[in-house]
Amino acid sequence: MNRPEPREAHDRRPGRRPAKIMISAGESSGDTHAAALMAAAWAKGHDWRFHGLGGERMAARGARLLGHINETAVMGLTEVAGALPRLMAIRARLLRSLELDRPDLLALIDFPDFNFGLARRAFDLKIPVVYYICPQVWAWRRGRLKFLAKYAQRRAVLFAFEKKFYEDHGVGADWVGHPILDELPERAPREEMKTRLGFDPRKKLLALMPGSRLRVVERLAPLILEAANLILRPAEDVELVLPRADSVSPEFLERFTAAAPPAVRGRLRVIGGLSREILAAADAAIAASGTSSVEAAILGLPHVVAYRVSPLSWFLGRLLVSVPYASIANLTAGREIVPEFLQGRATAENIAAAARPLLDGGPVRDRLTAELAAVSLQLGQPGASGRVVDIIAEELAAVGRRNAS
Repeated sequence: MNRPEPREAHDRRPGRRPAKIMISAGESSGDTHAAALMAAAWAKGHDWRFHGLGGERMAARGARLLGHINETAVMGLTEVAGALPRLMAIRARLLRSLELDRPDLLALIDFPDFNFGLARRAFDLKIPVVYYICPQVWAWRRGRLKFLAKYAQRRAVLFAFEKKFYEDHGVGADWVGHPILDELPERAPREEMKTRLGFDPRKKLLALMPGSRLRVVERLAPLILEAANLILRPAEDVELVLPRADSVSPEFLERFTAAAPPAVRGRLRVIGGLSREILAAADAAIAASGTSSVEAAILGLPHVVAYRVSPLSWFLGRLLVSVPYASIANLTAGREIVPEFLQGRATAENIAAAARPLLDGGPVRDRLTAELAAVSLQLGQPGASGRVVDIIAEELAAVGRRNAS
């Protein structure tokens, strides 16, 4: 991670107080997007100061953290309930900062159940809100659209169909594209990427992506490791790699890797971070529904999607969700091109049977590769972070004009 430039280097106009931006990014992916936003702001010459909720990437860019994603990365309705006291304490800390530090703008990144309370308080304090990576109101809980229309001055969305959905409902939105397009590693041949990461370029590489949220990892890691065991063949040259998200400690992950079948343990490497580099090197992947599957789709990597939550979360989710697929690739294509195995269908046998042909090559892999290439073209162009920076700058300028009048 590049270290931030000295802050004085961004002070273009002596005597002017730099704008204070609070960011709330409660998960590993949000931390990555927030750090990219900070880098884009400084690249454009803005002398903004950042603080809020995030992780190591935000901190490495110079943000002052009021809470860490290690404390907030949970998923599922019942899982969130168990972490509620901790989440409420962190949000209370951020609410106090809104009142006492009075940032010039609040930038929210995803994580709606947590961030909505911040948006409401910022509105009361007349602090403008830019919501980046808005909640998926097109998929479920459409009542949130009214909240976003009232409490966020600007809504930055990732997909073209999202912007249309908002506008069809009378709410403005800015389509900025997907930030992953800015954050992907430099494209290089797969064999070269394998060599950079210390893998044998002559061997096939299967990436195992159980997610960044602890409860999701707890449910998916054993399942994915067992699927990998079913895929492996004794005489075959296949290596396994599992990128560990920053929000998942080595000790937590060791609980699952240590219990994996011997054949898996003998071929598995766990690497902290570098998930995108690993996906660029892999021949195929088994990925949790979420950021990893979006990354795989953009990179054109053949993959299988798996997901499990608690039975109660699944039951409640089925009542609320109004879209037929979990994978963005399938939602964008309008049909299932990437195999999805959710909840009861998420078995090691099902996952292994779908993933094995992706390693073998042939027509199944070729067809999925072509489908993913078409999907990637519909996910926008690079530059999302810079576009959000421009939106923030516009809102700060509007505040300045109001204060001067």
